[in-house]
Amino acid sequence: MMKKTVKRALPLTLCTAMAMSGCSGSPKNGGSDAVSAEPDPNKTYDITYTGYWCFSDYEDGSFAEKMIEDALNVNITVEKAETPDTIDLLLASGEMPDCMWTEEKTASWMWEQELIRTIPKSMVEKYCPKLLEYYDANPLIYKMVLNPENEDEFIYLAGVTFQFVDYYLPGDFYRYDWIENLGIDLGVEVEQVSDRLYVASDGIELSKFIEIMDAFVNKDPDGNGKNDTLGATAPDWRVGQLGQFYSAYGFTKEINNAGGRAEQSYALDEYKEFLKGFQDLYARNLLDPEIISNDRTLGWDKVNTGASGYWISSTNALNSWAVDRPPLTLLERDPNAKILATPGIRPDGGEVRAVVNPTPAYGRFFVNADVDDEKLAKILEFFNYTIFGAGDREVTAKLMFGEKDVDWKWDETGQMPVKINNLNSGDKGTWSFSQFGQTEEVTRWVGEEELFRAGGKYWSKSENGSWLKWQHRPYKTDLANETAYETIFQEIRGDLDAYVASYRTQAILGQVDVDATWDDYLAELDRLGYNRMMDELEDLPSLEEMIEGFEK
Repeated sequence: MMKKTVKRALPLTLCTAMAMSGCSGSPKNGGSDAVSAEPDPNKTYDITYTGYWCFSDYEDGSFAEKMIEDALNVNITVEKAETPDTIDLLLASGEMPDCMWTEEKTASWMWEQELIRTIPKSMVEKYCPKLLEYYDANPLIYKMVLNPENEDEFIYLAGVTFQFVDYYLPGDFYRYDWIENLGIDLGVEVEQVSDRLYVASDGIELSKFIEIMDAFVNKDPDGNGKNDTLGATAPDWRVGQLGQFYSAYGFTKEINNAGGRAEQSYALDEYKEFLKGFQDLYARNLLDPEIISNDRTLGWDKVNTGASGYWISSTNALNSWAVDRPPLTLLERDPNAKILATPGIRPDGGEVRAVVNPTPAYGRFFVNADVDDEKLAKILEFFNYTIFGAGDREVTAKLMFGEKDVDWKWDETGQMPVKINNLNSGDKGTWSFSQFGQTEEVTRWVGEEELFRAGGKYWSKSENGSWLKWQHRPYKTDLANETAYETIFQEIRGDLDAYVASYRTQAILGQVDVDATWDDYLAELDRLGYNRMMDELEDLPSLEEMIEGFEK
């Protein structure tokens, strides 16, 4: 594939860029004849592809890959790209695959680089109509994926998952056997829902959380006669695991409403109070000394070995996909361990605040700009087969779990796959093609195993979960790339992220006086372009207003 060297200048909106490009209506990019395009039934198509779990150790010719090839008469070449950096290298080298899934690259960036083509809606209706049923039920997705200059074509296709909309996922876990040993009154109702799993009816108040951490550190919770236990362990600061801590100070990790202005969590006055609070906790030795690390496996190890009794995770980590981390590893290693799941920490007298996705949209499926309509038709067949099993749920089960009667089998009802071999995601090509195709049924398959279902009355929408009332959508987000927000973000992201992380670390370690340096911190954010970026969202309606508009 010849590397493209000429870039379009990216104007303020994607729609302007498309109007200037002159692509709309051309046969290659979804002209009037596109709907009649069909794959040649006598031709074997070569398709290059990358997606989730297409890591360096991906097995070429895997079980899933071979199954797709045989079903669709295609030859698949998987381009291996496991991190944002390797995806960047792949694209920069001119080796954009024919099609790809990513969560890292925005449509505006891909369009600016001349990497992608549009996808006619008529062809999607023909080759994967089930996808549009989900879009029709969740019309905000159309705002994300349609070409704003031509509503008869898509810029990309979004997959689906109900994992992030039908469940309350943020959660933190405590060693409940330690709490019992210490005789701590949590101030909330606790229910035993399974053999060693307990669930709190409400979030733990901040003052109570501090009391628990103090007891875990200083009062010998495991009864071994030694002063060898720790407080809160390290989360992964990069993947948004701060939500539970932020909730304790009355805000969320996404874009917040600050008196009518959209603000990132790290620029709020409440964030300042979070930094001061955690500086105090660190000084009192109530936080793991390595809590500033970005390596969450350090925290997992301390929980698994009994050194710590509190960690941040998610409720769906009660399913076997998370067999490499607590709570499952702890329950397996220590037969005496009991686990308490809570929805988070809340301000004293306040409520938990958690974030929920605005739609079930999941991932972005881009098609290479050099793909013509005939090959696009085959790629859409590939999309439909991998995401929806082409209407055959057994195909979907194989793409998720591996070989039937070898790696999994149907349960006695024929409704749920039961694992025989618990494959890691990516083994045999599982999840590598189907990660972003999690319908309601598939979401139940992968996310409602026995231990998780035991607490469903708290965190599952199908059971009117009592925790769900604490979920909030982000205040604003530029779903359709209508502003320069994303362009500015990508421009300043490296310096901005590094500065926010550095200041956070210095604050928690007590190396800066937060009150004395807060104005300087905000000034530096401004210098780096933060306010210029956030100003772009000023004229956008809130997400709630967008949703109300679609419902009218």
